[in-house]
Amino acid sequence: MLPVVDVGRVRDDGLCMQCGTCVAVCPSRAIALDWDVATGYRVVIDRALCTDCGSCLEACPGPGLDFRADAWWRERNAGAASRDFLGPWRRLWYGWAADPEVRYAGASGGVATAILTGLLEEGLADAVLAVGMSKERPLQAVGVVCRSPAAVAACRGSKYNVVAVNTLLRTVLEEPGRYVLVGLPCHIQGLRLAQRRSRRLRERVVLSLGIFCGLTCEPRATEVAALQAGLDPAELASVSYRGPGWPGGMRLVTREGRVRWCEYEQYFDRHLAARTPPRCRVCPDALAELADISVGDTWLERFYGSDGVSDLIVRTPAGEQAAKAVASRLRLQEAGPDEMVASQAETYRVKRNILRGRQALRAVAGRPTPGYPGLDLRPGVRDALLGLRDAGRERLYRALADLRYPSPPRLA
Repeated sequence: MLPVVDVGRVRDDGLCMQCGTCVAVCPSRAIALDWDVATGYRVVIDRALCTDCGSCLEACPGPGLDFRADAWWRERNAGAASRDFLGPWRRLWYGWAADPEVRYAGASGGVATAILTGLLEEGLADAVLAVGMSKERPLQAVGVVCRSPAAVAACRGSKYNVVAVNTLLRTVLEEPGRYVLVGLPCHIQGLRLAQRRSRRLRERVVLSLGIFCGLTCEPRATEVAALQAGLDPAELASVSYRGPGWPGGMRLVTREGRVRWCEYEQYFDRHLAARTPPRCRVCPDALAELADISVGDTWLERFYGSDGVSDLIVRTPAGEQAAKAVASRLRLQEAGPDEMVASQAETYRVKRNILRGRQALRAVAGRPTPGYPGLDLRPGVRDALLGLRDAGRERLYRALADLRYPSPPRLA
């Protein structure tokens, strides 16, 4: 049989990142996404519409990405310093929103909100592609086109939930304008791969804002959190995962107005961390290296007790221009690469040591593994043991959650 030339094979290999890029770039609209509580988004291909053009595969980050020094995407970072894990950079800062209310309301100092609203208000962008929660399905994270500061503010805060935000690139292709994409590393990778083929996407997406990502979660994780709080997940009206303040907490509100609040350190336990999509366990890009600007929590003791501080990495000339345009909306301190990597110590452990072990486990099990030329992902003995322990804990806590907090029948 001839090889399949669509993303169905990526899905079947367990390498789908649920980013949604393939849906947007398919010229015949042959690709759709199903959603369920257990795993999130799943690619569905209409073979009657598919023309085998291969556009979806060209834009898919699931099989891996070239991280070598001469990789095509590094042309955007010409002349920038670079190091493993941190990626390329032109400026490194610790920052927070100058407006105290914006800072307090954000997940980690309101930096992303300040940048995005600033770009809209200064007339440098027409819309922001961001992430919100579905009103119809309270456990589903969805992409949102924000055309006003108020809409951006409604989407602020981390979403510990898979989301196919890159489906919104279809809007970019069809509706002229200047767009800013906010996404996790997988979304930014998908964007860059799609831009290689599409001049329209290169011209219209004027900035990408990457959000640091250790691991994201399946919708089932939010369902477990609701059940732990004594709420029926189907009755939820709203879910927020972070803020106000830092590090904030989860706020669950039912349609009847019942509210449950849980501090971040308490709710993000091993039950939730175990509900991670398998592909996330073998993604080494924690700090959105392909973005124009990357932001994420600063986990340094000297900032504890504040209303939030972000690591802010400016990577490209477009990122420098955007940061300069909104500088008055931020409070910034110069940072060094060593301390910034130290501020992500736990994420480094997950995305390097444990990841090497998880990659090795997939290979031993005969499962396809993504390729990342340019990164040293060869496991040492310690890495292999960490990966094995991590996989064991994941399986254990998934089983415990399923036993203690089974899905209600209508959501199963």
